[in-house]
Amino acid sequence: METVLKHDELMTLRPMEMLLQKPPFLFVDKIVDYDGESIVCSKMLAHNESFFSGHFPNNPVMPGVLLIEMAAQSSLLLTMLQQGEKKPLEGYLVKTEDFTFLSVSEPGDELLAKVKIVKKMGSYHTAQATIRKANDNKKVARGQLVFYLQEGGES
Repeated sequence: METVLKHDELMTLRPMEMLLQKPPFLFVDKIVDYDGESIVCSKMLAHNESFFSGHFPNNPVMPGVLLIEMAAQSSLLLTMLQQGEKKPLEGYLVKTEDFTFLSVSEPGDELLAKVKIVKKMGSYHTAQATIRKANDNKKVARGQLVFYLQEGGES
């Protein structure tokens, strides 16, 4: 298990440099917490996010599939920190299990995704994710996802 990073060390980590995904498909702004076993990542939903214009024009809501993508990106960041990896890892989402959407996310919300790897079998990792709103701690979504990551991080 990797040692816990201090708050100052977490603030120097840049998900944009750590992940292969780039805007507009980057759904993690910063790493808020990491304890060696789990990670908490943040995404601020700006009013001008491109998906809001079509989902839905008079009642903008973040699509559930993008919440799953936020959890997947957070899972890759967790795996990188646990492996002490500096360069981006290429992982592929294989399956989602029991993802439930509990409330809507709207422009102006800050989302916090807490992710923990609960099972690893060879190159397959299963992560448990819970996404909450930062302002009131209300659950937005929860579920598990399975992703493929070749040993050593190279696909």
